[in-house]
Amino acid sequence: MQKWEYLFLEASPYPFGDRLINLYVNGQELRDWKEGSLHLFVNQLGDEGWELVDLHHDPKYDHNYLIFKRPKVVKKASRAKPSSKAKDA
Repeated sequence: MQKWEYLFLEASPYPFGDRLINLYVNGQELRDWKEGSLHLFVNQLGDEGWELVDLHHDPKYDHNYLIFKRPKVVKKASRAKPSSKAKDA
């Protein structure tokens, strides 16, 4: 069965233009995001395999809430192979 991982994004743009006042990913502020543009950040997420599944705009505070998902990579537990020394003993 397919498993998913989710990313929650909160972005507050300046009133005019595409620049961001703040950007939060999963509750953590990204202070080092130098580009400052929401569309560039969303394109970067798309390049990393994230798909936008929901968007909510709060006009009162001009906040955007975006939810992304991508297939979760499930690492299969590998069985330890017996060493050749164990076979010879």
